Amino acid sequence: MLEALTSVAPSTEPPSFAEQRAALALLEAMIPGGKRVPPGDETTLSRTEDLVREISPSLLPIWRSAQRALSTAAIASTGRPFYALDARTQQDLLSRWAKHPVLRGPYSLLLLAYKMVHFDRQNVNDRLGARFDVVRDIEQPRWLSQVRRGEDLNPDEVIDCDVVVVGTGAGGAVVGRELAERGYAVAFVEEGDLYRRDAFDGRAIDAYRRFYRAGIVLGNAPIPVFMGRLVGGSTAVNGGTCFRTPSWVLDRWCETMRTDDFTPAAMNRYFEHVEEFLEIAPTEERYLGPISGVFARGCGKLGWRYSRIRRNTPGCQASGFCDYGCRTDARRSTNVSYIPAALSRSAMLFTRLRAEHVRIENGRATGLSAVTRTGESIRFNARAVILAGGALPTPLFLQRQGIATASGQVGRNLSLHPSAGMSGLFDEDIKPGESVPQGYFVEEFLRDGILIISALSPPNTSPMALALSGRPLMDAMDQHEHIATIGPLIADDPKGVVRLQAHGQYLIQSNLTAQDVRRLHVGMVRSAELLLAAGAKHLYPGVTSMPSLSPNDLHRFAKAKIHAGDLALISYHPLGTCRMGRDRKTSVVDLDQQTHDVKRLFIVDGSTVQGPLGVNPQLTIMALATRAAERIADLLG
Repeated sequence: MLEALTSVAPSTEPPSFAEQRAALALLEAMIPGGKRVPPGDETTLSRTEDLVREISPSLLPIWRSAQRALSTAAIASTGRPFYALDARTQQDLLSRWAKHPVLRGPYSLLLLAYKMVHFDRQNVNDRLGARFDVVRDIEQPRWLSQVRRGEDLNPDEVIDCDVVVVGTGAGGAVVGRELAERGYAVAFVEEGDLYRRDAFDGRAIDAYRRFYRAGIVLGNAPIPVFMGRLVGGSTAVNGGTCFRTPSWVLDRWCETMRTDDFTPAAMNRYFEHVEEFLEIAPTEERYLGPISGVFARGCGKLGWRYSRIRRNTPGCQASGFCDYGCRTDARRSTNVSYIPAALSRSAMLFTRLRAEHVRIENGRATGLSAVTRTGESIRFNARAVILAGGALPTPLFLQRQGIATASGQVGRNLSLHPSAGMSGLFDEDIKPGESVPQGYFVEEFLRDGILIISALSPPNTSPMALALSGRPLMDAMDQHEHIATIGPLIADDPKGVVRLQAHGQYLIQSNLTAQDVRRLHVGMVRSAELLLAAGAKHLYPGVTSMPSLSPNDLHRFAKAKIHAGDLALISYHPLGTCRMGRDRKTSVVDLDQQTHDVKRLFIVDGSTVQGPLGVNPQLTIMALATRAAERIADLLG
């Protein structure tokens, strides 16, 4: 992937007419239109480039290079531009690029983005039977009076508090609320906006633009990484899945950090505290949909252990796709649980405000400087500063300022929990979009580093789980209601790096190891076995070189040599880039989550978690944040 995208000189200049023509031809071949799906057109093309630019300007040169790489490859292969080829030759090229060791990276990147945009268009969703609902006349609780937008502050305003917390996700919101409950004056600084449930209409592109920050991992497999960028962080745009940290992971932490602080017995009260506050429980059976029958039949025939997923969603009625925001507030993400609780005590929330640097005096953090979207500087005086922006933003913040970096470990040890997809076509109506996205998981292979979980989504999102393009993609989407998707998530080796680049951009690099690829392959084979045992009559692996299988092809798929670049992957769980530990030479924060280099500067988010966990990390981060609040309160006195 990296080699393919850097072999053509990147540019941020507007594309020429010839480049636009070539890009449109690629789009039209990838999404040619079917019985129910309208074809890709100029509108999809322009909206895709706009989305790439808005999500991350650093992706735009990579995007342009991917287009040029395929255009150049078409001429090299046929002697003619892609747009001058007949439809059959174009489809043949797409199939070859999907298997090419260099070109499959650019191919996969373009295909994913085009699907993301095209299937979110109103005319496409009308044809596929999707609906977008808008909530109106929502309540106005009293805690909103404790929220101030950055641009509404006075220029050069100075705010005094005990603790300033950067970020409002699973780490920041929890540690801030716990400190506010203890009587400390807490100021939350959030770069994103506060969105209420009337903003969550289920549209994918609006969600990615407003609610997410994104990056792409460059290496031997392209992996898009998505994180929340709003009040609530990623807790506001996930499925509500809550796993405790597996006992074997806690044992590993105790061994590597030479402590008993993280034994299951020691962590139990923190887990219980969070679970009680968020009312975590298995989802009601009636909202799990037909995918529950698929899991029950498949696992029953195979003799596998499986369970309903525990979620922080009391009152959930499966009313929409969780990853684009909850329209009913049934999911107790931190924007509707911990943040309001903190604001009802001794906390203030400052939104649309970007943290610039930590102020340090005599080796101790004494406050934070932040900037509004209009460029005004805001100063916070505090007895402690807590960074909780997430496993990618936090190390970049430290690198930008050049603090807490003495160990050389800031930005290193990144794990991603890469996940793939395996879909099956059934005679029965699976009703995707009418049940919770994640309802069941297979327990059988957790100790092997493989989590198999249901992964249903509505028609504006489900095409991204398919590695298909062209006519096969259209044929599958014509019967999307009958497709059930499950996916393996793996515990990958923590070897990734995030580095600050020139002009404020950044680079994420990681290569899947042979063990990572093996786990993903085994996870997909096991997922296929489950689907076939449940009655699937066709399979769609998330593998670009083998995107469609008959039941008789599974043996061939299981025996195939799968390469990292063949896999269509995605990540929502970056961890470990400011890892915790006793040794200041190999870790960034100590066991109290205070940085080794700067006193009273704490990091409380996924970056300190020694990954991988092999399960969704939300509850782990929240339990550690609850524990950190105790330690910080003791240090503050």
